[in-house]
Amino acid sequence: MRLKRHVALVESALTHVSSSRPLLCSQCSRRRHASSKADPDKIAILGGGVSGLASAYYVAKDFPNSKITIFEGKERLGGWIQSKKFDVSGGEVLFEYGPRTLRPVIGARPTVALVQDLDLAEEVLYTSKDAPAATNRYIYYPDRINRLPHPKDGNMLPAVFKCVQSGLFAGIWGVAAELWRPRRPLNVTDESVGSFISRRVDKRIAQNMASAVLHGIYAGDIWQLSAKTLFPVPWQLEGMYGSVVSGYFNINANDPRSETLSLFHPTDYEDARAMDVELKVDEKLGKDMSAASTFSFKNGLQTLMTKLEGRIRGNKQFEIKTGTAIHSLNKITGSEQVEVVSSSSKDTKSQPLDYTPPTTTTSSQADDPSLNRQPFDLVISTLPAPKLTPTVTVQVVNLYFPTPNLIPHKGFGYLIPESVPFEQNPERALGVIFDSDAIQGQDSVNGTKVTVMMGGRWWDDWVEYPSEEEGLENARSVLARHLGIREEPLAWNVSTNYNAIPQYTVGFEDRLKRFAEELGQRFHGRVRVVGNQFNGVGVNDCIRGAWSMARGLKNGGWKGRSVGLDRVLDPRPWSVEPVLRSTWSKA
Repeated sequence: MRLKRHVALVESALTHVSSSRPLLCSQCSRRRHASSKADPDKIAILGGGVSGLASAYYVAKDFPNSKITIFEGKERLGGWIQSKKFDVSGGEVLFEYGPRTLRPVIGARPTVALVQDLDLAEEVLYTSKDAPAATNRYIYYPDRINRLPHPKDGNMLPAVFKCVQSGLFAGIWGVAAELWRPRRPLNVTDESVGSFISRRVDKRIAQNMASAVLHGIYAGDIWQLSAKTLFPVPWQLEGMYGSVVSGYFNINANDPRSETLSLFHPTDYEDARAMDVELKVDEKLGKDMSAASTFSFKNGLQTLMTKLEGRIRGNKQFEIKTGTAIHSLNKITGSEQVEVVSSSSKDTKSQPLDYTPPTTTTSSQADDPSLNRQPFDLVISTLPAPKLTPTVTVQVVNLYFPTPNLIPHKGFGYLIPESVPFEQNPERALGVIFDSDAIQGQDSVNGTKVTVMMGGRWWDDWVEYPSEEEGLENARSVLARHLGIREEPLAWNVSTNYNAIPQYTVGFEDRLKRFAEELGQRFHGRVRVVGNQFNGVGVNDCIRGAWSMARGLKNGGWKGRSVGLDRVLDPRPWSVEPVLRSTWSKA
């Protein structure tokens, strides 16, 4: 339900430098020699969010003699992760403008190892697996809050019965009939999540359940998002066995191995095994993570970004250019280097980069004196490509009320599916987080703290978004209608996160593959990409992507033809492998 994961990623490129800008002979000589160097002399990192800072940290460790320049369009580093304390009567409360907690799942191993490397273990706050925030998750439907069944309930039947009574679980018996549903046609290479679930189970499950979950992770539309990308294992199981349920039981019943088995993409499985071997976690930190449902930090998730930024600023390898927009990337003729074209910027919104503009566009910039041009041996870009995915804008409203326990439910919060009648959600809210329960230990006063998330897919056609005053009014209206909270907030904040979450719409994997091929052809592996448009929308996804990308640069890998998207270019078929478990306590 977090903005980027709680409740979970660019096009024909530039070809040459204009002949009106000849290179000095000494530069030509140096650039021709670049491919024979053991390490890159100059590295550019485009973007100073979590993907950029994590990439910078890993790359600096592997190439301690390289000069690294970080370009960031905004005046601050950290991207969408921003934590801020507000003074209230008797103390302080902390608001998170973006993501607020992380899950210690197997893919979080690079994140946890990074926490350890940055000496942040003592700053971590944990939410246990038995806490209400872990066991109590809710969906609002059609006019009430419904608690979802949880394995720790013991007997889940009462919770299931209540969800059936409310209509939330309407169509759930379609799961049993999935075995006999016809297999999709062979010519179907992708479809929407809504279509996939409707076809395999029941449309009502898609509208009531799946749409709520994907509102929380992607703020997205199930009738646009790709089933092949977001639900890859069920998609592959149907393709291989004709049924998701049948496929799961087949691979476990017909294999001599005793472990629980599942389908894996070969690249994913190899990366997971490499993480387990190469990223060591101290025993105490591992045990704490094993017992946790989620974790954050005493001073908010920005603690991780602040510590990363501090390490980077304290390293003489780095030059940081904030308030700097990237205009284009050019492959330098007769060299393996890439020219980064930039200029000063006052724009506070996230800017995409057209990795493959027409040649005429590049040429027209050649004599512009406002543009700065620098050659680099390697460019690592976190900037989104505009043609790869659309994006959505989400408004996040944080509120603090001095009265404790205003929320009539204990838990992480609730999500709102698309099937909720308009009169129950005219504000187009996506969900509400019960911050007082979701993460404890960040505030010095008692009270009730909540976050309302609005917009996303509902605002796709809007040309203007609600102002701060309108956002606050809308959030209070949601809380009054759904939770009965009418008290005046003592502190509040409204942040509008423009184009914050990429939408992996139908056909995304094919578009990503074409982009990876074009990027490799244009820049010969000297431009690598990482970030939420390429690796996943969560913080863990971005850090894991940065770790994997940096790992591929070692031992001369930076001179290869990879663009950081090896998975989508891997032709190997999916394989049946043992399910990997988190082994946090392994030192």
